[in-house]
Amino acid sequence: MISTNDEPLHVLDLPQIYAKPSGTDLIKALTLLALQPRTFGTTADVVKGPAVQPAGVTRYLTSIIASPLSWLDTEELREAVWDAASARLSERSGRAAMPAMSRVFSVPTLSGEDYTLTLHEPSITADNLGMKTWVSSYLLSRRLHNLLDSPPELVPSGPTEPSAKSDTNKPLRALELGSGTGLVGLAFAALQGKSATVHLTDLPDIVPNLAHNVALNVELLKSTDAAVTTDVLDWSVKPTPLPSAQERFDVILAADPLYSPKHPKWLVDTIGVWLSRGLDARVVMEMPLREAYIPQRQELRQRMADLGLAPVQEGEEIGYDDWESANGEALAVKCWWSIWGWSEKV
Repeated sequence: MISTNDEPLHVLDLPQIYAKPSGTDLIKALTLLALQPRTFGTTADVVKGPAVQPAGVTRYLTSIIASPLSWLDTEELREAVWDAASARLSERSGRAAMPAMSRVFSVPTLSGEDYTLTLHEPSITADNLGMKTWVSSYLLSRRLHNLLDSPPELVPSGPTEPSAKSDTNKPLRALELGSGTGLVGLAFAALQGKSATVHLTDLPDIVPNLAHNVALNVELLKSTDAAVTTDVLDWSVKPTPLPSAQERFDVILAADPLYSPKHPKWLVDTIGVWLSRGLDARVVMEMPLREAYIPQRQELRQRMADLGLAPVQEGEEIGYDDWESANGEALAVKCWWSIWGWSEKV
C-alpha cells in the first residue's frame, strides 16, 4: 500500500503486477514516481516529489511496460499506464532522455517582486540543443534587473551615433542572439516594459518554439507593456543591405553563444553589424567556462577588442545545470558574465 506520510517509499510499497492492481492504482503509483529535472541556480538541490528509494524502481517500471495488463478494462487505460511507466523510465535515464516539458522560471526585479516565465522545452536531440534552457541563460536572466543600471561610459564625450538611452522618449532597442527558449530576452522585456522593444532571434528550427514561448508568456508581457518580436537570424549570413543606424540595436544579449570553433567570428561579426555606435550601446553576454572552449573564448575577446569593444563590467559565478555528474550529483557550472561597450570613438 502507498504511504501518505513523509517516509521514503520502497518499491514493495507500490502496487505489484502479480496482484493485478487497478489502472487507477497503477497511475497513482506512477505519478508518485515522477521525477523533475534538477533546478537551475546556485545550489545543488534537486526538485523532488515524494521520496522513493531507488532500489528496484527500474525493474518495477520495466515489469509494467512488459506486462500485457490484460486485466484492465480498456486499451486506452492500458496505453495510459504503459505511457506513464515509459515516461518514468525515461526520467531515470538522464535529462537528454526526458520528454518535452514546460518549466517555470522566476526572474527578480528591482522592486523585490519576482516575475514568472513559463518555457516549453521539446525533447532534446543532438541537433536541437538550442531548445534547452541552459544554466548561463538562467543566471543571466536573474542578473538583468541590476546589470544595466547606469553602467560607466568608456568614452565620456564626443559626437557619435545617437542611442535610445540619450533620448528618453525613444524605447531602447534590444536584440538577443541565439535566443534558444527565450529566457534571457523575455526576462529583459518584462523588466524593461514599455521602455524597450526586444527582438528574439535564432536559427529556423529553433524559432517556432521560441515564438511559442513568447505566446505562453503573453499575460506577463502585456501586464508590463513589453514589446517582443521573433525572427530568424543566421550569424553566418551577412545581411544585404546592411542595417541603417536606425535599425541597429542599443543592447545585444547573448547567453551560451559559443559551441563551435566558427562561433567567435560569426558572433562578433554579427555584433558588428547590428550594434548601435552610440556610446551607451552595450553587449551583455554570459557563458560557461568550459575547458574545451578556452580557445574560442580567447578568440572572442580578441575579436571584440579588434571591433573596438571592451569590457565595462565582468565577473564569474557558479550555477547548477540540470545535467548530472557521473555519480548522480548536480553538475556545477562556472560561468563568465560580461558587459561590453565601445572603447573608442567609432
